[in-house]
Amino acid sequence: MAKQVINTGATALKFKQPSHIIATPFDGTETEGEAAKGDSYILETVVRDTTSVSQDDPETTTIDCETSDSPIDEVTKLGKYQFSSEVADMQKQLVIALMGWKASTDGKKIFAPSSYVEKYVQIDVVFKNGKTEQGADKYVAFTIPRLKLNSKVMLESMNSNLARINIAGTGFDWTVQNEKTPFYFDTEFTLPTAG
Repeated sequence: MAKQVINTGATALKFKQPSHIIATPFDGTETEGEAAKGDSYILETVVRDTTSVSQDDPETTTIDCETSDSPIDEVTKLGKYQFSSEVADMQKQLVIALMGWKASTDGKKIFAPSSYVEKYVQIDVVFKNGKTEQGADKYVAFTIPRLKLNSKVMLESMNSNLARINIAGTGFDWTVQNEKTPFYFDTEFTLPTAG
């Protein structure tokens, strides 16, 4: 017999259409456990239905038994967390902060790197979740605290499409409130402010 029976319908949390997608680059001064300290970019021109946070399927290795068809054990490794989102915005700030491009000394040209530039960001996919007693929006967020970027520029079908950046990467473990994690759900998320 079960300890208790819990019907989840009345308390179900259902999320669709994020209100904000936020990328905050690491500036290189962070130590383990500190949040990313770079400028926060609230991405506003995200192409519909291009944003995903997904976990790869777990990898399993079965240890078979010599004398039985039943396995001895199974070793399971969790799948990695992946993020991808297409942003129809090629402004200088974004390609420098999120792709490692560099501006010329006069600022008139922006150069793509000739080899991979290692960049890390914190990604927050934010949803509205009711109102406070004062009537302000409340938010929740799905967060990858340390995403190693492998972004790319997409200039495709330019007669009927927009140039865009595909911001993508793999989540790495990072310490958040003494827990090492590649991904978490923040039930009381606060939008970033300057300062």
